[in-house]
Amino acid sequence: MKDTPMRRLAGLLVLLGCLFALMVAFGTLSPNPEVGAYPEDEHLGANYGAWVGEKANFWGTVVKTNPTVVENTFDDGKVIRLRLSDTDTEVHLGDSVAVFGVVEPNHTLRVLNMYVIPATNFTYMYTVSFAAGVWVLVRLVRTWRIDPQSWSLEPRKHRLPWGSLFRYNKSSDHQEQQTEGNDA
Repeated sequence: MKDTPMRRLAGLLVLLGCLFALMVAFGTLSPNPEVGAYPEDEHLGANYGAWVGEKANFWGTVVKTNPTVVENTFDDGKVIRLRLSDTDTEVHLGDSVAVFGVVEPNHTLRVLNMYVIPATNFTYMYTVSFAAGVWVLVRLVRTWRIDPQSWSLEPRKHRLPWGSLFRYNKSSDHQEQQTEGNDA
């Protein structure tokens, strides 16, 4: 079967359509603790009493430390606050926490497992991720090229020089090298 740009485009569109359909299908799943799909923030906020006695996942920001109280905003600005019990994990105001525990009355979550993400980790994470993304993009552009005839990515025969990558024209240096080569 002949591989043409239109077939590649059609294949790409089919794969993107499947990805979209799977994302929508995943979004329609409801909590079912029997199969490991535990209720989360928005479920607890919408009907807290229905989940008392069940295990739940909760992501939130620490707003009080003694006792530990976390809150999360969901669905158009609705806020749910939960007090965490049975934990001796040290937290600070502004830390993000991921909690797995048992829902108890009076907006209390008995902690079974919890980890803390200090606020400074998000800045570090985004900075390092951005730098790594730029590094990979520069390596990709310097060593690969797009062949417009076959719509494919092909390795370059020679790496793209830094000067042409940043639109820096070193024509005077290039001419001197050619002149030196002609003299010999």
